[in-house]
Formats: sequence, C-alpha cells, structure tokens
Amino acid sequence: MARSKLKRKGGSKFIKIDSYVKRSAAWKALTPTERAAYLEVKWRYDGFNNGRIGVGCRELADELNKGRDTASRALKGLEEKGFIVEMKASAFNVKNRAATEWRLTEYPCNVTNQLASKDFMRVHLKEKPQSDPSDTQSDPSDAAPRKPIGKTPHSRMDRTVTPEIKKPQSHPSDTYRSTMGGRTNVA
Repeated sequence: MARSKLKRKGGSKFIKIDSYVKRSAAWKALTPTERAAYLEVKWRYDGFNNGRIGVGCRELADELNKGRDTASRALKGLEEKGFIVEMKASAFNVKNRAATEWRLTEYPCNVTNQLASKDFMRVHLKEKPQSDPSDTQSDPSDAAPRKPIGKTPHSRMDRTVTPEIKKPQSHPSDTYRSTMGGRTNVA
C-alpha cells in the first residue's frame, strides 16, 4: 500500500523554523508578540494555502490573549519586516465577513505561483546607536569625593560587612526539632 507523500507518518502537526530565518536580523528585531503572531500565521499554513492564509486581527488577538490593537500592530510589524505580505484585505459587512489573507514570504505563493521572495532577508534595520568607548565613564571630576571608610556610625557601606558577634548564637539543634520516621530527634 503506497503512502501519500503529503501526509506525515505520525499525523501530528508541527512548525518548522529554518535556521536562516531564526538567524536573520529581521527575526532578532521582532518583538515577542510579533514572534507569537508569526507562529500563529505559520501554524495555519498547510503547504498548499500560501497566499490564502486567513488571519484576522480579532482572531489573532484571541489566540495571543492580547488586544485587537496589539494584534494589528504585530501583523503590521511582520509585514514591515518582510515576513508576511497581505494578499487580500479584510471585508466586514453584513453579508461577507472575510479575514485578511496573508502570504509567508519564505515559501512560494500558491495563488500567484510567485517564488519565495524572502523579503525579511533584505530588510535593513536601523542599528542601535552605541556611544564611543571613551564616553562610557563619567569624568572623574564629576564624581563626589570619597570619604575614607571609618568607624563612624552612619558611614556609607563601600565594603562587605562582617558581623561582630559578641555572644555566640545557639546551636541549630537547640532551636528546632525535626521528625523523621515518626520519631522526634532531640539533640
């Protein structure tokens, strides 16, 4: 009996994230909500419906346990960073309630037969500005003068404090009793 090449042996569904996707600069720039939204869109991809993946803001908000505005921002962020492309806008009227249809750019489109564009690999994100290494410390003249550590009662603690114990503490066995196996151990 020949098995269908379209079905897996185990039958359970999973999401595959290729290493080039995860290592891309665009992936690193995604917020946690955008990553969760990407996983939800990809979860609905079955290998044959790229370009017809229907995900609306309300639906996504319910799946992510977030608000509609947050879900909308997540989808816009994914689109700006090149992970998804809107194929068909949503329509919400009395007769027709259609969610927005999306295409994952890492796979070929099943609607237009367009090759995988992988737009997220070409996205140039603004780098975080870093200060010059010489600017990382303040000028020594800006620092408050340090007073020598003395035995003044209200001095600032700049060192590890060791307690001065004049009276020895009691032994742990004097302070509590433990029971093991139904018997009380008394030291």
